[in-house]
Amino acid sequence: MSRPAHPTSRRRFPAFVLLSLALPLAALPALAGDLKLEAKLIQGANAPPATAHHNLVSPELAATLHRNNFKWTNYYEITNLTTLIPLNQTRDLRMSERCTLKIKNLGSSVVALDYIGQGKQVSKGTNSLPCVYCGTNTDDTAWFIYLRSLDDKK
Repeated sequence: MSRPAHPTSRRRFPAFVLLSLALPLAALPALAGDLKLEAKLIQGANAPPATAHHNLVSPELAATLHRNNFKWTNYYEITNLTTLIPLNQTRDLRMSERCTLKIKNLGSSVVALDYIGQGKQVSKGTNSLPCVYCGTNTDDTAWFIYLRSLDDKK
């Protein structure tokens, strides 16, 4: 005759199955609207950088800037920051002593941006990612903010 299964083994199996299914599903809503954002402060110039520790941006990013009709020969990465922004929340990114970004994740790779320069609002807008904001420019240099989602395959 076969012996009946131990009563506790029947309870553990369904609980284990339910737990193994529930944990991955519970994490999905928290991740669905999160935005992994990369923000770069870039200097455009025709001359070499003022300091030796600024590197040229990638050739792909330089091509993107040229396609947007920016005229500089060289583009140097000054700051590169990444952050995770939950849906409908805002993060402050200090790009330099003079530049702070307040970025709100509006969902679907759309952000609201407040660009603060020297403590004053310079620009405010909403854009789809990736995007480029042009800051102060002179005959010699220009400043750019490049934003992109790290979830993008580009």
